[in-house]
Amino acid sequence: MKLSLLIVICLYLLTAVIHKSSAIYCFQCNSNEETYCSEVFNREGLILEPTVCDGIHEAKYCVKATGMYEGTIGTRRFCSSRHHGNYCEYVRRPGDEREYRSCVYTCSSDSCNEASSISKSKILFILSFICSILFWSLLKG
Repeated sequence: MKLSLLIVICLYLLTAVIHKSSAIYCFQCNSNEETYCSEVFNREGLILEPTVCDGIHEAKYCVKATGMYEGTIGTRRFCSSRHHGNYCEYVRRPGDEREYRSCVYTCSSDSCNEASSISKSKILFILSFICSILFWSLLKG
């Protein structure tokens, strides 16, 4: 009886973490328009959730770009159908003597471009690990 209840609870927890659709969910913002979207994602007091990337054909990635990116300085979080890489470099704009550090981080799990939270894949791993320990302890004792 205890084992079947444990199985039901673990399956419920695991399915609560997994999205039903195949679309990826990313944070989408621009620090030039939304001040909370800076390099350090300041969501304090705001109810912000990642949104589905259905506006980008075959979106598979979330991207966080900081510094100089596509001609503007700031931070952008967006969906993409291509992998933009993971790198930092120093960029100098034409006519500008100052160098800017630009970084791009590309990831492929839901809400991973927040860069300050545990991704759902890590949560799924932790829940699976906990369920395995519980099953093992029930079978042993």
